[in-house]
Amino acid sequence: MKLKNGVPVALLRSVAQASGAALEWDGRSGTARIVFAGQLNVYGDTVSQLGECVIQNRFVPGDTIVFRMRATNALTGKVAEDAKLQVRLSTGEVLDMQLGNHSPDPQHPEMFWTAAYPVTDQTPKGTLAYSVTARTATAKGEFKPFNVLPSLLTIVSPDQAAGSESAAPTQGE
Repeated sequence: MKLKNGVPVALLRSVAQASGAALEWDGRSGTARIVFAGQLNVYGDTVSQLGECVIQNRFVPGDTIVFRMRATNALTGKVAEDAKLQVRLSTGEVLDMQLGNHSPDPQHPEMFWTAAYPVTDQTPKGTLAYSVTARTATAKGEFKPFNVLPSLLTIVSPDQAAGSESAAPTQGE
């Protein structure tokens, strides 16, 4: 850091290196970009295991929640196939996720991690909070759902579920 006209100034390369990032220069546009290495982008959803995968956020005892996640390298955008993903539930349980091909079209495979969680009579009713962590030897990332009803998992008794609709958003919302 140096003072220039009373203002602290630092070389962008020094700031990038100090924060564990890389500096990329675009000579054509004359712009610099700081790229953070060691980051995984983690995202996904939850579905019901009944037949087709249908996005769902309300479950009753007897249902199985399937967590579907992707973890991609923030620098390359490619699937981080060497990542270990785990679902961490507010109940204290930890589920190891498995990477696999889940595409209905074998010629265009879609790779993502999954873990299944059976909802039992002992599963606490109400919101089931969760997060998903991803780690490789050199990178990490985390997913947490938005704190809004359509993103939160809710466990209800069968009588509460009868005749009620899921709070999952419809397309376009």
